[in-house]
Amino acid sequence: MTTPVSQCTVFIQVWVDTNAVQAGTTNGIYMVDNRTSRGSQKEGSGTLQTSCTMNSNICWTVLPIDPNFTAAGGMIGLQSIGNSNAWGSSGQPQMVDGATFTGTAQNAGTANYQMGINVQLPGKSGMTLSLNPTVNVIN
Repeated sequence: MTTPVSQCTVFIQVWVDTNAVQAGTTNGIYMVDNRTSRGSQKEGSGTLQTSCTMNSNICWTVLPIDPNFTAAGGMIGLQSIGNSNAWGSSGQPQMVDGATFTGTAQNAGTANYQMGINVQLPGKSGMTLSLNPTVNVIN
């Protein structure tokens, strides 16, 4: 079952500089969250370390930095939030819409997960870029 965005307390945004990712690299991808005052680290990188408490509902959103990107025919979205020990019995995060996923951090500890982002530049073929952020779940 998908967690509604309105029930989330942890928000992770992935900003994509669509000009910078044209080479197929993650240069130009910046992850931020609303948890730096709670211990999150590496904001502004593709390896964000989000800190949250057990049973926190998390919302991930991907956004192009250029607000005209989609109007110009480009497409951007989250393909997946991968398996991780942090997700626990509720399972891995699920898609709410093409740009948003939600899930629950249930297991204490530090765990990596993979995130796939789809980017299609106007008039070009699409690509999937992989990020490897971390979540630190505090009991």
